[in-house]
Amino acid sequence: MIKTELGRWWHAFFVILQFSYRSVMLRKAGWLGTLIFAGCLLILFPFAFGTETIKRPEIRFGAYWVINEFVVALTVSRLFTSEQEGGALEFLLASRSPRSALLCGKIAFTTLQLLSLQVPITLLWIIFYNVQIETLGDTFRTLLPVCFLFNLGTASVGALISCATSRSLAKEILQPILFFPLQIALLVGSVTLCLRTEADSVLSTLDTSAWWAVIGGFPLIFIGLGFFMAQNLFQE
Repeated sequence: MIKTELGRWWHAFFVILQFSYRSVMLRKAGWLGTLIFAGCLLILFPFAFGTETIKRPEIRFGAYWVINEFVVALTVSRLFTSEQEGGALEFLLASRSPRSALLCGKIAFTTLQLLSLQVPITLLWIIFYNVQIETLGDTFRTLLPVCFLFNLGTASVGALISCATSRSLAKEILQPILFFPLQIALLVGSVTLCLRTEADSVLSTLDTSAWWAVIGGFPLIFIGLGFFMAQNLFQE
């Protein structure tokens, strides 16, 4: 019995991953458009600040995370949209698939989707912001886990807010009002931890354990809430 339920859970998890992947592949313009706009912003910042100013770690990392937040805003706002428009979500709900599996599958896919955008953005950031090769090792040791936890926490918050506001008449207004105040702690923690890698940063002596706890705790809390509330969040 337990093996059967677990099998159904994993089947629903991979099905929503598959539907999400197909929807992105069919709408390549959405992914590519987000990347192009993010790339344009990355290029514009050096022109706006000047080459000397962007050498400061606060400006360099600040611009990087501003772009990440722009990518998040576009990606999270489309949570479940393509599945709803294509009828895939209604089909999965009608099949009595485990709701928690659908939610976790969407969180996992959104995390990977954000990461797929961050990889080229990071490469452009290294080029246009004159990131020193000598510091790349220390930077990436912090940047990679921070980006992953940032994406996972952001996706989990976004998925729960998206489900909670799906029946609201003012979803487009209500969703960002609820999402960004919750997500801002992830953003501040991520910026702080990245600045900590720069020796000449004003935050270089700051204790980082509290911020690791914040960005690590977000996925645990909101994915846990998703498991408990999934049945009520998804309504046919």
